[in-house]
Amino acid sequence: MRAWRALTLGAVGLVAGCDRAEPLPPVHTLTPDPNPIRNDDPLNTPQPHRDRPRTLCAHGDTVYVTMPGTEDSPGNTLAVVDAAVGALVDRVTLPGAPWACAVDPSGRFVVVTLRYSDRAVVVDAETHRELRRIAVPYYTESVLFAPDGRRVYFTNRWKDSVLSWEVDTDGGFDVRSTTYDGVDPWDPMGTPVGDNPGPMALSADGRRLFVGTVTGVTVAVLDAETLDAIDVDADPQTTTIGAPPGISRIDFHSPVGGLAVSGRHLFIADTGPGTGSLPAEGRDLNDDGTPGDGTANVVFQDLQNEIAVVDTETFKPVHRYTSDSICCHDFRDVDPDHPERGPALAAPDTWSPDVLKYLPPKETWIVAGSLPEAMTVVPARMSGAAGDRLFVAFAGSNEVQSFDIAADGSLSPRQTAGKLFQTGYNPKGIVVAGGHVLTANRLGESVTILPAGELGGSGGSGGSGASKDVTVGDVEGGPFPATDAELGEGINEMTSFFTLDGDQTCVHCHRENGSIARPIIMPLQADRRWGARNIMAQRGLYDTRPWFFESAMGERNFFPVLNEFARRENFCCEEMDTAVWSKYPTHETCDAAPETPGCDSVLNCMAHPPPECAQRPYGGGEFLRRGDFIRAGARRLFGRDVAFGDVLSDEDFDGLRRPIALDFDGLTRAVGLFMLRTPRLLPNPNRALDLPTAGRGAALFSTPSVGCSNCHPLPRTTTAGAPNPFSPSGMPIRFPPVISPTRAPDGGDASRVTPGFMQTFPDTVQGPAGLRLGATPLRGLWDRPSTRFFHDGRGRSLREALATPGHPALAPGDTGRNERDGVFDTHGGTSQLDKYQLEDLMNFLMTL
Repeated sequence: MRAWRALTLGAVGLVAGCDRAEPLPPVHTLTPDPNPIRNDDPLNTPQPHRDRPRTLCAHGDTVYVTMPGTEDSPGNTLAVVDAAVGALVDRVTLPGAPWACAVDPSGRFVVVTLRYSDRAVVVDAETHRELRRIAVPYYTESVLFAPDGRRVYFTNRWKDSVLSWEVDTDGGFDVRSTTYDGVDPWDPMGTPVGDNPGPMALSADGRRLFVGTVTGVTVAVLDAETLDAIDVDADPQTTTIGAPPGISRIDFHSPVGGLAVSGRHLFIADTGPGTGSLPAEGRDLNDDGTPGDGTANVVFQDLQNEIAVVDTETFKPVHRYTSDSICCHDFRDVDPDHPERGPALAAPDTWSPDVLKYLPPKETWIVAGSLPEAMTVVPARMSGAAGDRLFVAFAGSNEVQSFDIAADGSLSPRQTAGKLFQTGYNPKGIVVAGGHVLTANRLGESVTILPAGELGGSGGSGGSGASKDVTVGDVEGGPFPATDAELGEGINEMTSFFTLDGDQTCVHCHRENGSIARPIIMPLQADRRWGARNIMAQRGLYDTRPWFFESAMGERNFFPVLNEFARRENFCCEEMDTAVWSKYPTHETCDAAPETPGCDSVLNCMAHPPPECAQRPYGGGEFLRRGDFIRAGARRLFGRDVAFGDVLSDEDFDGLRRPIALDFDGLTRAVGLFMLRTPRLLPNPNRALDLPTAGRGAALFSTPSVGCSNCHPLPRTTTAGAPNPFSPSGMPIRFPPVISPTRAPDGGDASRVTPGFMQTFPDTVQGPAGLRLGATPLRGLWDRPSTRFFHDGRGRSLREALATPGHPALAPGDTGRNERDGVFDTHGGTSQLDKYQLEDLMNFLMTL
């Protein structure tokens, strides 16, 4: 039975036409977390206000653009753009944080969701006047009209569910019924679909509603009339493992960036299912019942950008297209024609040519941008083409690519790598308006209108014509980026400019600076078969240094992460590629006898590189040093290769402070500054409820017998950071694992790190008993994946993470993880709590 009750609004006096006489009801908007940075902190430099365009909706040539601002400074504007003339024509002021919008099929009304508010609003499409405010839960985000305009669907991030209205737009905008009753907002509401639902799409016949989850890495399938879950037949790509009861979903093990439907085919934009583990060895990280993850990916450097095609009647995947950079672009790649040049060279102890059978067919390597975030289908009747067309916005590379769709759902690219349409910074939304395709550019404060005529014709345009950017947001403080912190944000979101194959970004895994429900193999791990790391949220790190599981990294050094995107081995004059430099004399030999053959290259590589450098199968191209490559990427992205210097500056020999270079170290410092500069914690809706259950849980949290506050003291919820009464020296309290270590079949601790990692991070503590750990911050826990807990993701619910084995609070199939090698209560004392007390404790944690 679904966890919602339909409410007929006429019974409580909420039905009304558009000729309203009564005043609009008040809106309650959640308050952002305060910024803890002191006024005298050198990081606390003035930052420009930003509107941050997010999503688009359109009717005819009129386009509406939501501008929610940032988590720490929410916006209140809906922009109106005329696509035909390419101009901003109006700015409508609405309550806090307009997030998404949809125009009813008649074109008379625009429904706008307000991310941090307890209302959705209805705007008159002609006058741009706010007509209605209708109660919805906080974090009601995406919105979609049924084709007949009689139903409106919403996703809710707070409750990870789908809600709907039944509406009548014949005489006005009347909401006849809603699946939100608002009686007990602490309880589930709507139909559960998985963590952080975002994009939605209806099947062509309107009978099925597909809902993509960003952190839940799935697509839920619902009956569009009843919102009941549709049974999805199990196959290797379908699972209900870890899903709440009643959810039937297609599991892609990858964040869903966008959905679109053409005919009987559903198109799903994602970043590939690879976890970096071995294809068919080690731990089963994708829950398919077999070892490994069944892909040829290797750690971060082969994160992909993909489009899956699913039959909307059978729910079976029929096609999958991937990035065009699997071959020959980076040091660890697999080249089907020359397997010895890829992982066999980089990691001969863990890879073999057998990996070739896990490569997708080469003809499917057609996705040319980075981080597909939004999609739209242009019907053939609109474009005049032989069939429908798919347009994909890539937020990580500022591009749009279009594809021709065949009757069987297969795709043919209309632009290839290097010829995609360019947009403003960080396109997050895409829409068709009249004869135009437009993107909403979140960091660019703009809308990009693709070249006129792009919808027409049958041939590929190859990126011909000029796109037009229309500024819709706030650029009074200068165009983005205008400060060092904004440089860091740009690098974090658009990292592809600094990667060898142009594929990866930091937010492939840290979506919206959060995390996703997919453990991944990290380059720091000594055991890549059995170890894995859960992805850490980037939010709320401002006073919790040092970071990460090992409590070893800070804002100036998280080397293993960025290093994977452009390893030094890729660049010839870094002298780390053994395929080249094993043939040359050593530096010692050349210092003693510079006339030795080959020493000219050893001693003066930049001027006289080895001839093999021109023939290398890996990335780097004209760049012989990594620093030169990264600075060139900064120039391409930002038009500059040095920081602004408002924070990121160093004292020169003459005593003057000068902006740092945006080389590898500069990138690291810029991203670290961005993560520290503001909290960026999402305002917590659970905290606003102030219910007794959370109060009782708070008392338990601080009780010595439970002991949560020993390692997670409030308000930081971690022992890291200074000043901290639990850690006066400012260092973390380190301790052995609080749960049984992840072990390989030989009994070894799979969480151990490599010697190289310990050399890079000397604060790391690793001894015979295993790795010493730090305490993970708990702030923002309410918004993290509900099916992945602990460092390796083994806890499949918060209940499992807290409960001891056999605890009465556990549901059938749950496993209590609060034990270490058979000793209970190693992760807090919970065995003495009854199931109601454990529920109170969980409810309190959801308010942090």
